[in-house]
Amino acid sequence: MDNRCVVFYDSGVGGLRLFEKTRKAFPQENYVYFADEKYMPFGDKSQEELLDIFNEAKKKIVSFCPKLLVVACNTMSCAVSGITGYMPFKTIFVTPFVPKIKKTNKSSGGGSKGAKWLLLTTPATAETPFVKRLVKREKGVVLRPQKDLAKEVELWRKGGKKPDISLNFKGCEKDFDYVFLGCTHYGFLKNDFKKTFPDSKIISGEDLAFKEVRNFLNTFDNEGERGACLFVKSQ
Repeated sequence: MDNRCVVFYDSGVGGLRLFEKTRKAFPQENYVYFADEKYMPFGDKSQEELLDIFNEAKKKIVSFCPKLLVVACNTMSCAVSGITGYMPFKTIFVTPFVPKIKKTNKSSGGGSKGAKWLLLTTPATAETPFVKRLVKREKGVVLRPQKDLAKEVELWRKGGKKPDISLNFKGCEKDFDYVFLGCTHYGFLKNDFKKTFPDSKIISGEDLAFKEVRNFLNTFDNEGERGACLFVKSQ
């Protein structure tokens, strides 16, 4: 049994859904949930600011001696994936991905060809080279950054008022094949998005990230007692 921990990193509560899903599937693992609330929200930061924040956080993360780091934030993942430098442990990023279309008589199944999808992100995520390349490469993508929505969700999950997303999409076209929630905070509003876009499939980068997490943790001995869990906040 490898007792090194699994670290989840986010600005606040956004990564909790993926964290809880992983913990339920692998209860014997030791976990650290690191909420970098000192810099919350990430969604209004520049690329340079995000890299500085991550480099500072990395010192804390390394001190936990993890076997796996999950950057459970689309904004940070899109900003630093590929430019983080050497990481002495496995790292999984939560990012937008291209939905795969099953083969039909009208589709060759080669990816997202012919599909129309709405990508919802924070303003900072929308400005990352990662997302700019994705939007440029894929046809049929409508990018709509959501100002302050992640912050509103954070406040709601801590006892505040639930955001009303219907106001964000008043007059917005609804005929999308996919609505991609490009922020882990938005996942808490998945049912609300489904009501707003009833004919669309609601997806998230957490789906693919969990598969990667599961594949990695399955390489270890899954027997043993329930592991420990530590919640840490930056000051």
